[in-house]
Amino acid sequence: MYQIQADHSDALNSALRSKIVEFNGQHLDAPKVPLGYKFVDEKGNLIAGVSGYVFGHWLMINWLWCSDTARGKGLAGKLLNALELAAIERGANSAQLDTLDFQAKPFYEKRGYVVKYQLNNYPRSGTRYFMEKTL
Repeated sequence: MYQIQADHSDALNSALRSKIVEFNGQHLDAPKVPLGYKFVDEKGNLIAGVSGYVFGHWLMINWLWCSDTARGKGLAGKLLNALELAAIERGANSAQLDTLDFQAKPFYEKRGYVVKYQLNNYPRSGTRYFMEKTL
């Protein structure tokens, strides 16, 4: 007999993710190819970075971050461009990401991303935007 147990741990989250990734891998026709670029200072400290992966014809952008001291210097645009070009070289023809209302929506829109869906009242009073771009 099975019994339900409360488990609010990160370990359960990780275990479930692993099980789903394993299951999905049996049914999907493309590998996930990780990509990432970063800027570091003279001491090797992370100043800005972007990461994602190519999944079939899609570039899935996970994270794009730029330190407060480096914002407005064009680093994020260079990182995004490098990621997109690498994805194109690996067969991607579209890109997808999500961003929050206080984050980088205008930044992405200037670079050709369009909102495909928005989740209002996220998590309570904000908005989460799901954006795409043809590469």
